[in-house]
Amino acid sequence: MVDVAKIFGKRLQQIRKMRGLTQAMFAELVGLEVSTISRIEKGSQYPKPENVNKFVEVLNVELKEFFTFTFVEKSREELIQSIYSILEKSTYKDLQFYNRIMQSHLEYKSHYKGKNL
Repeated sequence: MVDVAKIFGKRLQQIRKMRGLTQAMFAELVGLEVSTISRIEKGSQYPKPENVNKFVEVLNVELKEFFTFTFVEKSREELIQSIYSILEKSTYKDLQFYNRIMQSHLEYKSHYKGKNL
């Protein structure tokens, strides 16, 4: 049986993180306690309808984004193919940008290797 609360919470967390918001920042923007956001993201509490409306407004998404549960963990091969497909369609300028991001990420990982971050 599908646990809608857990799936909704995971989706909310994904969208929040994509917007670069911490739970504390997001809680302040929607006028809720951090603990409430945490419980919703963990799936142990359903959000009230009026709060879902606030989430939509603050995160600047359509309501259906919270109920599109098609995000499934992909295998390594599927991820490589997905990235390859994105790269194939990218402009030269975008490729330069993606390259800088990946290089920065690898440098960061190398620098902080073994530290609990």
